[in-house]
Amino acid sequence: MADTVQETNQEQQTKQETQTVTKDTLIPKEQFEEIHSKYEEAQKQLQQLLTEKENADKKAKEEQGKFEELYKTTATELNKAKEGYTTTNNRVQQLEQAIQGLIDTKLQGIPEDYHDLIPTNLTPEARLNWLTNAENKGLFKTQKDEPLGQPTNPGKTETTDLNSLSPMQLIRMGYAQK
Repeated sequence: MADTVQETNQEQQTKQETQTVTKDTLIPKEQFEEIHSKYEEAQKQLQQLLTEKENADKKAKEEQGKFEELYKTTATELNKAKEGYTTTNNRVQQLEQAIQGLIDTKLQGIPEDYHDLIPTNLTPEARLNWLTNAENKGLFKTQKDEPLGQPTNPGKTETTDLNSLSPMQLIRMGYAQK
């Protein structure tokens, strides 16, 4: 395109030079035909470039139409994904609240002395799982306080005089004992 501009500038300069030349000087026909043919070639190249540009613009507009369609489909997909995210996020929050309620219920059943043994850096799901496993293994069971140094045998039972009992009472007593 720059070549055609230079050629047209050269043609204009040659025309101006011919006008400045006195009217008595004539341009040879061969030189005129040469300049005229260059001018026609420049016109053809200019026309060709303009048609190529129009075709490129048409293609760009067609592709833009495809891009607009693609944009619309991706925008609808994005909206669907956002809606899915919000519903999923709401559901996750509800489930976390339910799990936290279960954890609180389990913590109420555990003596206060053992609360510092429970890890706090876990997620609610992992913490609930840890509490369930610890309960199943008996970590939080309390033992009965038995006095040390005292006999563990059962206390004294009343002894009854067997000679004063009737035979029927003796039989009942025999079956009642372990």
